[in-house]
Amino acid sequence: MDATTEPTGTSTCEGYSSRPGALIWFFRKSRDRWKGKYQDLKATVKGYKNQIAAVTKSREQWRLKAEQAGERVAVLEAEIRALSAQAAGAADQKKRIGNGAD
Repeated sequence: MDATTEPTGTSTCEGYSSRPGALIWFFRKSRDRWKGKYQDLKATVKGYKNQIAAVTKSREQWRLKAEQAGERVAVLEAEIRALSAQAAGAADQKKRIGNGAD
């Protein structure tokens, strides 16, 4: 190593004019605030991800229910048309039988 390089322990005390105890307190407080802010943001992001997953799952369930209801409506409408045609056919047949008996 080069003889002009100083150990890192002595250069930190010379760079600051405040006493080391105050610096330690200040840096620790600054670090703790940064960590707390980061942890809060991380929890918020996790909450948003969970909410997105829940909304996506719910939306998919509602989509499936709507598709099933649409299929059921189509089946019931076809059944109604068939029954209406059957009823109309029965009414026509009654008229023909009624007209033939006169």
